[in-house]
Amino acid sequence: MNYYLRTQFLSLVLFLLLILSSLPVQAQRNEQDLGSFSLIPSDEIIQRGIEAIRSEQNPRVNASQRQSALVTWFNKNPSIDYASGIERSITVRFIDGSYVVLLDPFSEIEESVGGFISPSLYQRYPGRTNKTSIILNPAESMYGHHQCQRIITTLLNQDYSVEYLANQAVDVSYIRNNLSATIIYMNTHAGYFDVDGDTQADAVVIATGELWTNQTDETYASEIENHLIVKGMVGDQGFVTFTPGFIAQYYSEKQFPGSLVYMATCYALYDTTMAQAFLDAGVKVYMGWSQNTVFWTNSRTSVQAFHLLSCGLTVHMVCRLIRSGGFYNWLFHSKLMYVGDGTYTIP
Repeated sequence: MNYYLRTQFLSLVLFLLLILSSLPVQAQRNEQDLGSFSLIPSDEIIQRGIEAIRSEQNPRVNASQRQSALVTWFNKNPSIDYASGIERSITVRFIDGSYVVLLDPFSEIEESVGGFISPSLYQRYPGRTNKTSIILNPAESMYGHHQCQRIITTLLNQDYSVEYLANQAVDVSYIRNNLSATIIYMNTHAGYFDVDGDTQADAVVIATGELWTNQTDETYASEIENHLIVKGMVGDQGFVTFTPGFIAQYYSEKQFPGSLVYMATCYALYDTTMAQAFLDAGVKVYMGWSQNTVFWTNSRTSVQAFHLLSCGLTVHMVCRLIRSGGFYNWLFHSKLMYVGDGTYTIP
């Protein structure tokens, strides 16, 4: 009997030791699997898709059809959970939970995107009154600064102080803490993004000048998790892009002193999601384009708009006068529009 009990006891001990010895190996394997799962080459997949559609070289295929073909290509990729497109924006969600929004995947000027990687630029022009303005130009390296300099001249003539930031100086930290001014102008890229994960794009998103790097996921883990920022792709370069939730989160105390916000971007007013976030934070009126816009029309009309405002015209009158601003915007059915107080004038 004792021999039998000892045998059973030893067998049980050996069985437990075998189980315990296997646990570290299994845990290590799971960690390795998780690591390989999370290392999805998202930029490479995005570029592969764009090149695949572009390589078809069919002159009869228009931009909308290419957009649909690219969405289809993404949805067939096993590393992608889903992709959904609207106008010239595509939201891509990868199986690791990460998002990318393509702001204009077939832009004709994407070969010059490398020029975005330029030094930060900050300039300040003091005014003689308490009227303040912020001119943000994250896309200076692509679109230049002439339109911004002319707007600055107009505002200085109206006794505004001016802060001018370009390229990577327009980063998340600046957007988070420094937008409280009487006039805010931003010239950059924007798109339309699926914030709630239902495969339907539902919010305007706007690119900063901050590059998306290997450290971004860790630096802004909370903002990414709560969909306050998302990765925006312009050509082959990723930028940190903010959502309406970002403005709602960091400007909930109504820190805008009855301000004018002018978003010189595509889709700034495709719907009112971004406009409403600013209005809820105390902005008086929000201006922007309803659809896609070409950069030269955007630049020229920005200068015209501020000149007209400085002459005493209201925001409503300015938008009525400018309308599409040019032939190409008219083809895109894009108009300069506003949400908020149309009687606003530059004080």
